[in-house]
Amino acid sequence: MVNVLLAIALLGAVVWWLRQRRSSGRRLLPARRRARIPSGRATVPDSLMRRLDRLTKDRRVSERLIERVEFNHPGRSRRWCVEKAIYDIQRDRRS
Repeated sequence: MVNVLLAIALLGAVVWWLRQRRSSGRRLLPARRRARIPSGRATVPDSLMRRLDRLTKDRRVSERLIERVEFNHPGRSRRWCVEKAIYDIQRDRRS
């Protein structure tokens, strides 16, 4: 009986640890919603991406901003999302 309780406690601890580890690396967008976002990466000119990168100073930050805009405005083109991200950064820096 004690062995069974110990095994259940150990299993519960492992499951808890795995969930904690998984949630600490939480992504910005849930996986089920991310799959629905259309990807039109080829339609964004390099000059526009460089402009966004200059504002963010990091390509990974730029990509996360674009993903967030795509998530909030489904159906919009990737170019529109990049332009919106640039506009939002410039707007926020003015205030």
